[in-house]
This record gives sequence, C-alpha cells and structure tokens, in this order.
Amino acid sequence: MRILYTPVGDTDPIRGCYDGGMLHIVRHYNPDMAILVLSKDMEQKEASDSRFSKALKHVKADLDIKLIYTGLEDVHRIDTLQPFVDHFYEMLSEYPDAEILINLSSGTPQMKLIMSYLSVEHDAGRGIQVDSPQGGSNRSEPAVNDDEDIEIVIENNFDDQEDTENRCHEPQMGYIKRNNLKQSLHTLINSYKYKEAISLYEHYKKTFTDELDNDILALLEHGKLRLELEYKLALEKINRVGDLSLKSVFTDWKRIKLHEFLMLMEVRLKQGQIEDFILKITPFMYELMLYYFSTTYHVKWDEFEKWTPGGPRTDMVSFKEKHPQLYSSWYAHTKTPQFNEIQLSLNHMLHMLEDQPNVNPLLLKQLNDIRHIERKIRNKIAHEVVVLTEVEICKSVSIKSLQSFLELIQTVFSTIMKPSKQNELIYDTINTYVLEQIQ
Repeated sequence: MRILYTPVGDTDPIRGCYDGGMLHIVRHYNPDMAILVLSKDMEQKEASDSRFSKALKHVKADLDIKLIYTGLEDVHRIDTLQPFVDHFYEMLSEYPDAEILINLSSGTPQMKLIMSYLSVEHDAGRGIQVDSPQGGSNRSEPAVNDDEDIEIVIENNFDDQEDTENRCHEPQMGYIKRNNLKQSLHTLINSYKYKEAISLYEHYKKTFTDELDNDILALLEHGKLRLELEYKLALEKINRVGDLSLKSVFTDWKRIKLHEFLMLMEVRLKQGQIEDFILKITPFMYELMLYYFSTTYHVKWDEFEKWTPGGPRTDMVSFKEKHPQLYSSWYAHTKTPQFNEIQLSLNHMLHMLEDQPNVNPLLLKQLNDIRHIERKIRNKIAHEVVVLTEVEICKSVSIKSLQSFLELIQTVFSTIMKPSKQNELIYDTINTYVLEQIQ
C-alpha cells in the first residue's frame, strides 16, 4: 500500500494553471491513499467547494482521501505544528507495512521543515519535492480564489495534458542524519553491542545513494555470533580482516572453546557487566582445570563419572586405583575424605595438586589465589541486597581491580595452554577495522 502524507497550502491543488505539489505527486506516484493535514484556513477552503478532494479525484478517481482537521491558525509558528508529527506517527502505527510518500513542497515553510524532518528520520518515508513550472518560486502566480469555480480551474490545468513534464524528484537527504548515525555506531561498536550495531548500520547504509562495498555488515554479524559462542558460524560469515585471520590461535576444539569463553569474559568486564563476569569465573576455571588434568596427568574424567539421584558424581574409589598420587593429595587436604563419591569442583582439583612434586609452584599459587578471590567476591555479592560497584568489590577482597584479576586468570590460561602466539582481543581487531571503514 502506498500512502501520501501531505500538508496543504496556497499552491494546492492548482496554481497558475499547473499542479500544486500535492496533486503532482498523486499524478506521478499513484498512491492508494492521500492523508491531507489541514490548517483551519485550508479546512474552510475544502468545506466551501471540496477543491482538494475534487482535484485529487479528477487525477485518480479511486484515491482514498482522509482529511485531518487540526484547527491550526498560527501555521507560521513551528511550535504549533505538533499535530503534523502526531498524525504521522499514528499513520505509521495504523499502516506499519505501507510505503509512505511525504510531500515536501506544500504548506508554509515551517510545515515543509517538519515534513523534511519526518522524511529524514524515517526510512519508511520517501520525501518528494515538486519543482514549480518556472523552476523557481511560483509565488508570483495567484492562488485559486475562493470565488473561482474549481471545476474550471481543474479543466484549465496544463499538467492534465498528455506528455507533460514530471517535476517530482526525491532529494537525497541522508547526509543530514549520517553523522549522528555514525557517532551512535561508534558508541555501539566500541561497547561490543553488535546486535544493535547491525540494526543501526542498515539505517546508516541507506543514507548513501550508492551501495557501500565493504565487509562491515559481515564483520558485525561475526562479532555478534562470536559473542554468542557460535565460533564456527561466525567464521562462515567472514574469517578474515584484510590480511589478518579471524580464526583462533588454537587449533583443537577444546582449547578454542576455552579461549572463546575467556574472551567473552573480557568483553563482559569491558561492558561493565560485573556480575556476569563474576558468574563466568567458576565454570571457566572448572573447565580449564579439567583440561589441565587431562593433558598433564592424563586423567579421563568420564571413566570416573557416576550417576546418582543427586546428579553426576566422581567415583573416588576408582579414581584412587588409577591416580593414587592425585588421590593421596586430595585425601590429605579435603575436608570430606570419607566420601567415596564427590561432586567434582575446582576446590577438589586444587587439593589433588597440593602435594604433586612436578606441579609448577607459581601456577599452584595463582590457582589458589583465583579460587580465594572468586569465593570472597561471590560471598560478598550474595550477602548484599544492593548492587555493588567495582570499587566496593575490589576493596572488600583486597585486589587492585577486576581487570588485574582477569589478567591473573589470563596468565594461568596462558601457562596451561601455551599458545604459539598472543593475539589482542579479537573483538578489538574487528572494531578497529570496522570503525576505520565507516565513512
């Protein structure tokens, strides 16, 4: 459905024997409906001889015409024209799927300004400007007098003849809002809000007359999917930034998954989502230690998993047979040595490491520090009814910052994983490239 939304002025419907803006748009764009927003003066003119309706019906007999009576008198004052905006939004709500034509050439200069704003603000609206037959102002041509016969005026309209010039054009005004969109995009991208950036970038693209030839949308979609831990799908969207690969520095899937999760934690901290960052520490460290035990001590945890009414448990009797040294260390340090079945945790795994002769002492200290800090933070948060700031959290657990805590976790990760090379946060690589490309 195509709808013309239009103010009405002295040049409508016909002036100097040529179409006014409103009538000319109907003639050349063939809308299904015309919504006329009338001031008090225009309302009286329509009431006297139906001049607007008759002229429109002459050009398009089946045109659905809706008249909106605003009662406005001081139409030269822009602050009185709120109804023009209100009715526009009502129309969008009533006809959400319609193609909207906006007349930029009828009404007072203040009305034209409002219409221009609406056409720039809404991608659904196509602003249409109608040039005068003279190519400039047609104020020298008299408007239709109240005592003129509208039928004769319509009959003498030169634009009603065949092969007359189409004076409509659609000014490209996207540049007016492009800078604001650009600034908003920068903010969203620097905040790693890729989902919102994708939506805004679609609007940004429409401010250009030519198609933008770049990888920005694919990179934003990559970032969004990657933050959702959809690593493989993200690479299907795009896997390079210029000469730089977006693939993980790791090649085996277990290490890739852990690294992706660690990068997600870093993003959450950068976004100020402190609680989410803290909640992710325990599952990350648990999975990291499972990996460490499997590679360093060749523990196959599945062999010791036992299902009970309370969920999965680790069978310590079987574990003792296969890994007596680890069991002995655990038995010496755990508070529950009498249990034959345990719910495996970071604590239990740290107990298994305490007495190992070949364990890296610095690594063991760092692991214990992480567990100690994480436990204190979680306890602090659990006993507070208000949201704590980062400063309050760090003060309560005697650490410099959550960033320094993250760096400790990253150090442990690197010690265990031994990456062949260190990359910056992949999302920062994406962001740098995208922001350079946004014009």
